[in-house]
Amino acid sequence: MKKIIITTIAFLVGLLHASASNEVLTDTTFTYQDKTVQITDSVGKIKVKIIDKDKNEFKTVYEGVFSDEKSFEKWTVMEEWGINLPFLNKPSKKKAKMEPHWAGLGWGFANISNANLVLNNIDGVSLKSELSNEFYFNPIEKIVPLIGNNLGITTGFGLNWRNYHLDMNKHLVETNNVVSAQDAPLGVNYDFSRLRVFSLTVPVMLEFQHNLGTKHTFFVSAGVVGGVNTSSSYRVKFTEPDGDKENRVESKGLNVAPITLDYMAQIGYGKWSVYAKYSPFGLFQAQKGPAVQAVSLGATLNF
Repeated sequence: MKKIIITTIAFLVGLLHASASNEVLTDTTFTYQDKTVQITDSVGKIKVKIIDKDKNEFKTVYEGVFSDEKSFEKWTVMEEWGINLPFLNKPSKKKAKMEPHWAGLGWGFANISNANLVLNNIDGVSLKSELSNEFYFNPIEKIVPLIGNNLGITTGFGLNWRNYHLDMNKHLVETNNVVSAQDAPLGVNYDFSRLRVFSLTVPVMLEFQHNLGTKHTFFVSAGVVGGVNTSSSYRVKFTEPDGDKENRVESKGLNVAPITLDYMAQIGYGKWSVYAKYSPFGLFQAQKGPAVQAVSLGATLNF
């Protein structure tokens, strides 16, 4: 088929040269390698058609129209033994490239649970669920494809803030190196009683992406997110009996576990996703604080 095209192109070059010389041209039809080539010349336009005879049927396998202003080409695919084979090597459609879904901004509700996934009111700690939250900023991401462009491993780096607001007018106090939730001092009503934990995080997630055209729009991922808790602090806000307002960091550290690990799953479409996290390990060091585990649920806007 390539020989036919080359021969036709050579003929067209001669034809165009003849047109430039103002020679009188006529329509041309010739046969080459069982293919019929038809060339029709008109004012300012040349039309080329290649026809193949297959099983007593004539099929147009190529058609082109050329002029000084624009050109049009059309190829027809032939079926052989149930397989579609183009006559020329045409550029294949680009496959959707895998894009990781870690980098971005996320916000969610934070809470605590026990090993049985019972939420809140655990080991003497009760949270204001509507105020307790999680915020994270993930600036770095990378994905390693495993199977084609649909399944891969995502990793990266992130910054995570979790805020736990205590309820029941209580605060966290460390006594003899053990942290517990205790009532506010006599006459104090807390407007604000919050534990904040800041972590550096690294994920290892198995991610599946579904092809829709040349883009991945739907994705699901699940895996673990390891973290290093670099700082934690406890802040309270209240009004003194004499009317003075207090807003201070009451304590730091509070035996928060230095290492954290979360199971994480997310599902999304486009740049948006929803996620859920659960930590199988305690928020505090063993025997040095309430036996509570971190859970969160929220949404992410991916970069």
